[in-house]
Amino acid sequence: MSWLKPAGTGAVIVTLLSTTAGFADVTPEQVWDGWQKGYQSYGYDVMVGNSDRSGDTLTVTDVKITNEMDDSSFTMTIPELKLRDRGDGTVEASMSEKMTGVASSDLPDQPAMSLDMVMTQTDSSIVVSGTPEDMIYAIDAPKVTVEMDQSGDAGDQSIPVKIWLAMENTTGTYEMKLGEAHDVTSAIKTGLVKFTASGADPEGGGTFNFDGQVSDVTYDGRFVLPNGVPMEKLDEALNAGANIQVALKYAASEYAMNVDSPDGPVSQKTTDNGGVLDIGMSKDGIHFAGTSEGSKVQMTTKELPFPVNLALESANMDFAMPVSKGDADQDFKAKFALNGLTVSDDLWNMFDPGQNLPRDPATLRIDVTGKMTLSDDLFSPAVAAMPAPPMQVNSVDIKDVHLSVVGAELNGSGALEIQNDGPMPMPKGAIDLSLTGANALMDKLVAMGLVPQDQIMFGRMMLGLYAKPTGDDAYESKVEFKDGGEILVNGQRVQ
Repeated sequence: MSWLKPAGTGAVIVTLLSTTAGFADVTPEQVWDGWQKGYQSYGYDVMVGNSDRSGDTLTVTDVKITNEMDDSSFTMTIPELKLRDRGDGTVEASMSEKMTGVASSDLPDQPAMSLDMVMTQTDSSIVVSGTPEDMIYAIDAPKVTVEMDQSGDAGDQSIPVKIWLAMENTTGTYEMKLGEAHDVTSAIKTGLVKFTASGADPEGGGTFNFDGQVSDVTYDGRFVLPNGVPMEKLDEALNAGANIQVALKYAASEYAMNVDSPDGPVSQKTTDNGGVLDIGMSKDGIHFAGTSEGSKVQMTTKELPFPVNLALESANMDFAMPVSKGDADQDFKAKFALNGLTVSDDLWNMFDPGQNLPRDPATLRIDVTGKMTLSDDLFSPAVAAMPAPPMQVNSVDIKDVHLSVVGAELNGSGALEIQNDGPMPMPKGAIDLSLTGANALMDKLVAMGLVPQDQIMFGRMMLGLYAKPTGDDAYESKVEFKDGGEILVNGQRVQ
C-alpha cells in the first residue's frame, strides 16, 4: 500500500504548527510578520486574501500555506486568523474552528496519491509574550481533531485510506528565537491521543481497521535551522548547523488491528505500560533511542484454534552513527534488548505438551560499538542514487551478546579490526563465547522427538571439537580471526 511520504510529512508539520503556535509577538502586526517568517523558514509560501486592522484586532482571511517539492505538494487553507492586542504587551491568537489541507504525490513507479485533510479545534487559546526576537507562546488546546482521506489508483483499482486523529487537553509552551537561525524550543503535554485508520489493499484484496490511544504524552524538543537554508535539502541544512533534538514520553498505550484478507481474518491487540523515545540529528550524527515497558500482544488467526499471547517485560534500543563525510574515524553504536519474553501455554503445548522444556522468560541483548568512515554526506542526493551507502566499517567492539532461552544461555564479547584494503573486508581480532545448558537442552529435544538422535550427536561432536568444558554443562570458546582470512577456534584452524 502506498502512502504520501513527502507530502504527508509536510502536512503533519503544518498541522502541528497550526495547532500549537499561531506565530505571534507583542503587537498584532509583529504577530503576523513572525507567523509568516516562521512558515517560510520551513520552506512554505504564505498567501493572503485580505488583512484588516480594526481596533485592537488584526484579522487575516483566506490564508493559504503551500509547499512544493519534487513530485509532491501540500496546501493548507485557514479561513480566518485573529490577532488581538491584550493591552499588556501580549497578543492572543485564534484561528478558524475548521481548516483544510490537500496533499498530492506523483512519484515515479508509484500510484498517484492525494490526501484531503480537515482539522477542527475547539476553544483553543494561544497567548504570546516576549519580543520580536524571542517570542513565547502559552498554549491551551482542549481538543483538536484531524480527519484525513487518502485516495489513489493502482491500475484499475482504488486505494482508499481514512485516518482520524484527536488530541485532548494539550498545554505547554513554544519559544521561537530569531537571529542567525530559526531556533524553536517546545515543551508540550497532551492528556490523550486517539487515532483510527481503515482502508483496502487492492493488491491483496483485503481490508484493515486500526485504532488506538496513547495517554499522558509529553514532548520536549529543540529545532535549530540557520537562516536561508532549505530544510528539504537535509545534507545542506545539517552542514550549515541545523540541529534537531526530540524527547517523547508516554504513560501507556493500546492498539487494536483487524485485517480481513483472502487467507482469513487476523486480529491483534497490543498494550504497554509506557515508554520514551529520544531522537537527535546534527552534522555530528544521528541518534535514536527508545524503551517500552510491560508490552503484551494477543493475536488470533484462522491457522490456530486459540489466541497467541506474548508478553515482554521491557525492550530498548540505542543507535547512533555519523552522517557527515570525513577521512577520520567516527563513532557508531547499536544496542538492542528484548527482556523477559514469554508466550502463552497454549502455544508451548503445541510442541511441548509434557512441559519438558523450561518456560522461563527469554532474553536477547546485543551491544556493539565501533569506528567507521563516510566518503559522502549520508543525506546527499548523490547518496540517494547509490546502490549502497558510502560507509566503511573500520573496527567493531562487541561489548555484549547474550541469549537465554529454554534453559540454555549464550554469552559473547570481543573486538575486531576490519581490514578494507582487499577485495573484501576481512576481520582481525578475537571473540570470546561461553555456553551453558546445551547438553540438557539437546537431551530434552531428543526425548520429545523434536530432533533426531543423529543430529544431536553431530551437535555434541561440534561442542567437543570447538568448545572447552569449564564446568557442569558449561563451555567456552575463543574464535580468532588472523591475517589472510585464517580462523582459529581454541587454537584449531577451521579456515
